[in-house]
Amino acid sequence: MKYNIAIFCPDEHMLYDVQTLNQKGAGGGVTARVRIAHALAAEGHTVSLFVNCPGENIIEGVHYQHWTKPKKIAADIFIVSTSGGGMDLTCLKQVEVNAQLKILFVHGISQPKGLNDFPFDYIYAPSNFIQRTILSQWGTNKRKVFVSHHGVEENFFSRNGNNSLDRDPYAILYAGHPSKGLDPALSILHILREKEERFTLHIYGGTQLWGEEEKYFPDEPGVRYHGLVGQEELALKFQGCEFSLGLQSRAEPFGMVIAESMRAGCIVLVSPVGAYPEIIRDGYDGFLVSGNPDEVKTHEFTAGLIENLINFPGYMQYIRKNAESSPLSWETVARVWEGHWNWLFDNERKRPASYPQFSHIHSDCDGGWLPLADGLHCMGCGCYKKSLV
Repeated sequence: MKYNIAIFCPDEHMLYDVQTLNQKGAGGGVTARVRIAHALAAEGHTVSLFVNCPGENIIEGVHYQHWTKPKKIAADIFIVSTSGGGMDLTCLKQVEVNAQLKILFVHGISQPKGLNDFPFDYIYAPSNFIQRTILSQWGTNKRKVFVSHHGVEENFFSRNGNNSLDRDPYAILYAGHPSKGLDPALSILHILREKEERFTLHIYGGTQLWGEEEKYFPDEPGVRYHGLVGQEELALKFQGCEFSLGLQSRAEPFGMVIAESMRAGCIVLVSPVGAYPEIIRDGYDGFLVSGNPDEVKTHEFTAGLIENLINFPGYMQYIRKNAESSPLSWETVARVWEGHWNWLFDNERKRPASYPQFSHIHSDCDGGWLPLADGLHCMGCGCYKKSLV
């Protein structure tokens, strides 16, 4: 079934549309709402995006309008999202919304202001980690949560083909805001360069990702600071790096950069915090590095792991191939959302469900598993798993 979908976000910390993502780059929350809007439009849905955009426009089938313009919004499905600025949804009191299904699309652990002022039917979370946080801290009904991992823009990676690129075996990638592990990455680089000066650290993103002023990093041997780069070019740059680092104490809600690094064929090494343990299978498609990410002994262990891996190219290729096939595409995510909506409306109308639940029961909550395009979703508590194994 095809739907009329309205996605609403009142954040004003940056001005954007899909061209901003492609040409300049943006943070994870902005990326997620724009990419899913375009993926849903590509699936044949009617999609309007009410955000802090440069002006009203229709781009690739998505109707962009500034979020302050509408006083009334009518849609089959109304999706609200906030990921920056004041995280404030109280402005919804000023908008008359007529929709069959109202969804809050969350991106982190912080509860938005005004959450209880609007009758959301469902909360969409990007990971089981966020689902657990919502249930334990927000007081949300567990049957009103749905976990859906973010995707990657598959066209940016498949267009070039990883095998046609020259991958620098000593190039290490750090992408994201500096608060997510840049200092450990620099420390690991210093340790590696004591033995091999060909190691370089390529830094992408920076403070501008969150709408802050750009912070420049001092020049030092082996460090290459690139700042914000359009996501299409970024995918190409990722495919030229051998390793991707994400050692951090900050609990990551999902880790879109890590998923993109995996799709690019990088060997990913991250701390087992937040959603990372559900994205990475240690030793299969990446590595989960235990230990305090701020301690030198953890940096030394990670550097040693990198040095060791270089001596086993066959194992690295095994990890790389598994990593490349692990992330979802945004096209798949759009089909997951559509499948969930079809199931909800079929149940509401008391029709035989197009997507019957598996006979298996989730032992944690006795809920049934709903099979969708990405795997299995528990209808009792919202959690997600790729398979029953």
